[in-house]
Amino acid sequence: MKPLVHPAQAAWLAEIGVDLHWLDVQAPGAHPTVSATAPSGVADIAAPLATQVVRSSAVNPVDTLPDTQAESLAQAATDSLQTLAADLKVPGRQSRVPSPEAAPTAIPVQDVVLPEADLAQLANLVTACQRCPRHLQRLRAVPGAGAERPHYLIVAEQPSLDDEISGKPFQGDSGRLLAAMLAAVQLPDAHSVYQTYVVKCRAPGGAEPAPAEVAACVLYLQREIALLKPRWILALGRMAAQAVLSTQAPLDSLRGKPHMLGLEGQSIPVWVMHQPASLLVRSALKAEAWHDLLALRTAVNQQSAGV
Repeated sequence: MKPLVHPAQAAWLAEIGVDLHWLDVQAPGAHPTVSATAPSGVADIAAPLATQVVRSSAVNPVDTLPDTQAESLAQAATDSLQTLAADLKVPGRQSRVPSPEAAPTAIPVQDVVLPEADLAQLANLVTACQRCPRHLQRLRAVPGAGAERPHYLIVAEQPSLDDEISGKPFQGDSGRLLAAMLAAVQLPDAHSVYQTYVVKCRAPGGAEPAPAEVAACVLYLQREIALLKPRWILALGRMAAQAVLSTQAPLDSLRGKPHMLGLEGQSIPVWVMHQPASLLVRSALKAEAWHDLLALRTAVNQQSAGV
């Protein structure tokens, strides 16, 4: 049986840049996963760090593992990373890591249940979903979370590593940046929020979802919208905007103005913005995002005033 990683250790490994998909270990509460390819040379760096992180858990007795299990985890991390590094360094040698294309056909969740599911049932369906090959490599799926009758439904592309570890959406730096920006712009009813993703599972390395993966997962998003009936939808990033609006239009043509989504005879305004993850790596976009938020605040105030 694979060694079990404690949540605190998973977070520490993430801090030093070690993706749990690279290690031959089992995350807490996760289904067995398929290891992903580690970057070149990672064994030389990550293996001793993984050992150090596991042993450092002795600082807090509540978070410790038994000595034998800690040593087993450290050895598993070292062996797995060294094997992956060897696969990458030897020319012509085929990797032992199967590609998503070569993965077995996923077993779908029964469609007959989805149109009748409430939010709790929908979360269970997401957790157990095997619609696409991402379920073979995830730590866990990340259902949406928040107010059941939200003023704002916030939709982004896919979970981050922090989300995958915690099982909750919009954790880590991206989530903190979004929360800070929403607080700073002082949107009306900013506390009434539900947060979710188009694709509920993260691929190793955060690879962009393929069209087939979006098509497999967007049914959950559509059911969330139907159940929540939000006053506004904030679509963060190109993929989220295209999935919500069923369009292939580029991001810049969609940003900064309301678009209407028809739902059961009603129209829900959709506001498109840059996703926080993009703002973290391209600071020049922050000015555009702030301008979009100010315009959103004006539009929300006008809606409230009946203008």
